[in-house]
Amino acid sequence: MGTRLPLRAAVACAAAAAVATAAAACGSSGKAGTTITLPGGPSASPKSRTASFGDTYAYPDGLRVTVSQPVKFTPSGTALGHEAGNQAVKLTVALTNGGKKPLDTAGVLVTLESGDKADRARQVFDSASGVGTPFTGALEPERSGKATLAFDVPPGGLGRLNVAVRPGFGQDRETAHWTGPAH
Repeated sequence: MGTRLPLRAAVACAAAAAVATAAAACGSSGKAGTTITLPGGPSASPKSRTASFGDTYAYPDGLRVTVSQPVKFTPSGTALGHEAGNQAVKLTVALTNGGKKPLDTAGVLVTLESGDKADRARQVFDSASGVGTPFTGALEPERSGKATLAFDVPPGGLGRLNVAVRPGFGQDRETAHWTGPAH
């Protein structure tokens, strides 16, 4: 009679194999700076849409999204959304429209969750520091645009950040996630 794995171990092995298969299918090497081509449709595995900061997501319609490594920063005295005791971080979201139609960037939604409890961080708006202005208008084909955004992270949350980018309301594009620590 062969050796049987306990149910938890079997489930863990199956989950690990599914994640490895999804990462291989998307072209992610686990190193920042790689390009991950997202599979189309809502049936794609959520793990296939998670990468490291610096990776680029390539959607089937030509849109490419990159999120930089979040870095700590000190908001100015006129900043909105920063609470004493929290640590502000800033990051850059870059969009490249490789499609044939203009991309309405007003619907691009960027959120950040932090820590083990995935606490939703509040966005910081700080025009004096040049952060917090979201995307606006249309991004023409073969053009790129960037937005530098900031978020207020509660104590203890800097080691585990999850940035989600939803590239437009009512559009057939999946939300992509970048994870890792702040620097």
